[in-house]
Amino acid sequence: MAQPAETGTWSGRGLWRYRADLAIGGDPVTLGEGATPIVPYDKLLLKLEGISPTGSFKDRGAATAITAARAAGAQVVIEDSSGNAGTAIAAYAAAAGLGARIFAPDDIVAVKARAIQVLGAELIKVSGPRSAVTEAAVAAAREAYDAGHARDDAFLEGTKTIAFELFEELGEQLHDVITPVGHGTVLIGMAMGFADLVAAGRMERAPRLHGVQSEACAPLVRGAPIGRPAPVVRQASIADGIRIPEPTRAERSYAAVRYSGGRWIAVSEDAIERAWRQAAAAGLLMEPTSAAAIAGARVLNLPAGAVVIITGSGLKAVERY
Repeated sequence: MAQPAETGTWSGRGLWRYRADLAIGGDPVTLGEGATPIVPYDKLLLKLEGISPTGSFKDRGAATAITAARAAGAQVVIEDSSGNAGTAIAAYAAAAGLGARIFAPDDIVAVKARAIQVLGAELIKVSGPRSAVTEAAVAAAREAYDAGHARDDAFLEGTKTIAFELFEELGEQLHDVITPVGHGTVLIGMAMGFADLVAAGRMERAPRLHGVQSEACAPLVRGAPIGRPAPVVRQASIADGIRIPEPTRAERSYAAVRYSGGRWIAVSEDAIERAWRQAAAAGLLMEPTSAAAIAGARVLNLPAGAVVIITGSGLKAVERY
């Protein structure tokens, strides 16, 4: 991979504006990702990743991961996903002229499953625990390119651009950022981006990063006191995007929160649904997973101007309202 240049040589618009600071080689694969807006909501600021090409922040990671895959000579890419990452990888693989095989839980949300198929990828549903989906994908990757968002660090190069955008828009006003956490690809990516900015002397210190999970599946929150995910029993959650019982890169998620001075918090299913419906009543359609971060921000009672990452579009869940 190419080595990142000194932070600050940015030009253009969208994710690839930051190309000089992305450790990614090859010609960019792009569908217009990045440059998402920030809007006020109550005393919070919402970063609306749901307006991305396939409706989630995963498009950022897919853009860099598929760019790296094509540069490496991949013909077929493998991903395992509960929906959003699979959709993003399917879209960017199609844009790059690559085949894609997406492994998903057998209870994947129907609209996400259909999106993956419409985009031309092969969808393989796997029964059993979430770990079984990952195991099937890893096995398949022995004969293909593993672009799994929970394993491929090229994916994180895309998600770290959220930090760059927040810095450019808010500067020193940026003090707290809250995000829902499953595998931690937003959380870790932002930590990487803010670390680059601090190292380059453009920020004095990174903002506090806070991780939110649902009480129905909170291995990182429950394991935070000992620094490793706690065992959880698989159960349904309205926040399906973060229903990850065995998150990868857990140590990096813990480090992101700990070194920034942030906190972990789990919120109830009722609190998530309440935040989700209240946002819709104010004109903001988002996935329930995103609303978990709003619910968490309210419990944390952070100063005005805290940023919440709205990870996915409510159009992916409109039939659930």
